[in-house]
Amino acid sequence: MSKVILRVEDLRSFFFTRKGVVKAVDGVSFYVCEGETFGLVGESACGKTVTALSILRLLPEPAGQIVGGKIFLDGTNLLELSKEEMRKYRGRMISMILQDPMTSLNPVYTVGDQIAESVRLHQGLQGEKVDEEVISALRLLKIPSPEMIMRNYPFQLSGGMRQRVVGAIAMSCHPRLLIADEPTTALDATIQAQYLTLFKDVQKQTNVAIIFITHDFGVVGNMCQRVGVMYAGKIVETATTREIFKTPKHPYTSALMDSVPRLDQKGDRLYSIKGQPPSLRDLPPGCRFFPRCPVAEDICRQKEPAEVEISEGHFVSCWKVK
Repeated sequence: MSKVILRVEDLRSFFFTRKGVVKAVDGVSFYVCEGETFGLVGESACGKTVTALSILRLLPEPAGQIVGGKIFLDGTNLLELSKEEMRKYRGRMISMILQDPMTSLNPVYTVGDQIAESVRLHQGLQGEKVDEEVISALRLLKIPSPEMIMRNYPFQLSGGMRQRVVGAIAMSCHPRLLIADEPTTALDATIQAQYLTLFKDVQKQTNVAIIFITHDFGVVGNMCQRVGVMYAGKIVETATTREIFKTPKHPYTSALMDSVPRLDQKGDRLYSIKGQPPSLRDLPPGCRFFPRCPVAEDICRQKEPAEVEISEGHFVSCWKVK
């Protein structure tokens, strides 16, 4: 196995509101290896983005707080760093690509200026060397005519090109870990396929570790070597992508897989998971999925299942799995 770049242990990130404590991330553990793509999948509001923001220590304070756990990046516990030390890690060691490029890019600055900001801050370069690094980052993301594009403003570019620019900003300082939070959601199918291929090419050239957050199992199958399935603030199953697709063990994972349309099957209606995810302010006792689970038993309603390793690297939190 390649070297482990990131190790998250029992991460707990809560939001303290007037109406109660929202346990957005409640005991999440996983690791990511050098040159690996680890997928985080699950329904909306299950804690995927909060997990990513916790790694970057960018939770909105004072409501959002990391109340427990450890986050090791290359052996350094990020939760023990001061705010000033953490700023040096963001952009240089860890970068993030957000879902909508227009919320990531400043409309009044050129593309070159926005990439150059990171280069100056983290690499300490000035003058022509900055421009060289900007052009190099644009070329890494296969942006044509980088000398011209760097002088353009975001509104002058297409959606797909803006997303590549966001990727260039993220990769401009050669980070060890890249977090991609649903970066293909706003792209059409053709551009999405090109962008995913680009991700693979960039990873081959740089050996960067990637956490890929998505709802799309097609993207998971194309991009990820291992997958963590999240539900209501917890990872309920972790395994290789092959095992998740071939033999999903947690009822929630199976339900997600059944919700994906298949070309080799005909049916009147698509399968859907009954009910709604629980409120993270008022979680049910026992397993969090039991109100929607078709195979729930009495013990599921009473006691939360522990995580068990059913085969090498395949972890499941379910009473039905022996």
